[in-house]
Amino acid sequence: MSPVPRGAGTGRVELEAVVLDVDGTVLNSADGIVAAYRHALAAVGVAAPDEAGLRADLGPPLVTLLPALGVPSERLAEAAAAYRTYYLRAGLHQARPYDGVVEVLARLSSRVRLATATAKRTDTAAATLEAHGLSRFFTVVNGLDDDHPTKTATLGRTLELLGDPEPARIAMVGDRHSDVSAGRDVGARTVGVLWGYGSRAELEAAGPDLLLEHPAQLVDLLG
Repeated sequence: MSPVPRGAGTGRVELEAVVLDVDGTVLNSADGIVAAYRHALAAVGVAAPDEAGLRADLGPPLVTLLPALGVPSERLAEAAAAYRTYYLRAGLHQARPYDGVVEVLARLSSRVRLATATAKRTDTAAATLEAHGLSRFFTVVNGLDDDHPTKTATLGRTLELLGDPEPARIAMVGDRHSDVSAGRDVGARTVGVLWGYGSRAELEAAGPDLLLEHPAQLVDLLG
């Protein structure tokens, strides 16, 4: 199936790099994330919601989701540390690449540079990709950190690490509205993917340049 064009900016542009979100785009990491949330909430004595509640909004950073799950501000740092400790020890190993992603990354990386802009911390993203044998495909691995705490700022930092290429020759690929918004904010091409955690309605409302239904379609970005 061909990519579904969305919005006005769908003319073919030769890409220099493709920037990908990690959770919900490269890896199905929901099981490990949910387990890490349960561990973090237990560490600060907060009752966890049911499974559906924990899976309802995967993707945003810890500083957004932990308060939404009931963690008080004075325990936020403790809960975040408990989450990261569990995730690095066990949670990241529960992730799995989506079907076809490894082959797609191999094909893309043979033609353009690949990078990440993820809500994971940079060290966590690097460890996760390494654990699944995927770090070899990426020129730059970058995530939310103290000096770039939003998705737009993280994508901007990724572009800096890539040498500040022309934004119109970059594609930002992700499964949530924040990925599309960040790409638009920096002037990149925007690609929404439907195999992750965001719904079709969410992504259609965000208005990406392209909306893809299967990882194999990512190769079509290069013509």
